[in-house]
Amino acid sequence: MSAITIKGLVRFSYPSESGFNLSKSGAEHVHNVLYDPERLERRFTLFEMLCLRSLAMQRDTGFQVGILVGDSLPEYARERLVEMLDGFPNAKLITLPPLEHYTATVCAFKQMPDVAGSEFTVTFRLDDDDAMHADTVGRLREVAQTILPLRNLQDPLAIAFNRGFYFDLSNPEKMITECFEKTPLGVGMALVAPAGSRQNVFRRNHRAAGQHFNCYTEINKPMFIRTVHQDNDSGAATTGHVGKMEPERIERTLLKHFGVSTEMLKDVME
Repeated sequence: MSAITIKGLVRFSYPSESGFNLSKSGAEHVHNVLYDPERLERRFTLFEMLCLRSLAMQRDTGFQVGILVGDSLPEYARERLVEMLDGFPNAKLITLPPLEHYTATVCAFKQMPDVAGSEFTVTFRLDDDDAMHADTVGRLREVAQTILPLRNLQDPLAIAFNRGFYFDLSNPEKMITECFEKTPLGVGMALVAPAGSRQNVFRRNHRAAGQHFNCYTEINKPMFIRTVHQDNDSGAATTGHVGKMEPERIERTLLKHFGVSTEMLKDVME
C-alpha cells in the first residue's frame, strides 16, 4: 500500500490577486471588503462553528491543514485566529502577501511538509464558512489508496463528494436543504498527485475537475455543509437535484457527523 500525505488548505479572507470575483476590483477595494469588521465577525462565527469544528472532528487525524491569511490581516483578527487554533496540532496559520491565486496555494502547501517516505500527496480544500463530514479525511485516504493501483501513477486523480447540505442564512423557512450535485463541489474535494508535484486541488475550478483530471465522485451520504449568505463571492446555486431526507434524519446527521444542530444554525441567522 502506497504511503500518502494528506493536507488541506482553508483561505481565511486571503486577498489573492486573482481567483475570485472580488479580486477584479483592485487591491484597495479588496482589502476594504475583506477586512470590514462586520464581515470579519460573520466570517469568524461561521469559521468556528462549521469549518474549524469539522476539521477538529475528523476521525482520521493523520492530516495537516493550513489556514491561509494575508500579511495585511488586522492584528486583532490574527490574534483571534491564533487563539482559535490553540490546542489543534493539525492546524497551521500560514501568512503570505497578496499573490496570484494558484501561486499562493502552491506556496501555502509547501509550508506543510510531506510525511517522510510518502509517494503521493492528497491535497484537499475547505472554505472558511463551510463544513465537511467527520469521515472526509478517512474516506480520502481509503479512496486514494484503493484507486492508485488502477491508474497511471503519474496522472493526478480528483476525489469529490457530490451529496451534502446547503445552509441558507437568508431562508428561515427552508434553512437546510439536502442536495445531489451534478459536478464536483469544492468542500472536501481533493487531488491525489505524486509527492513533490506542484499540482494541488486548486489547480482547476472544482466544477470543471472532470474535464482536466480522472475524477471519482461519491453520493453515498451527505459529506458537506455549504453556506449561502450575503458574503458569497461566487454563485451558490446547486447544479443537481434536491434530496428528500426527513428533518429528523437531517438533525441526527448534523449532530453525529458535523457536530452542529439546527438550533445552533438558527442562532447564526439571528
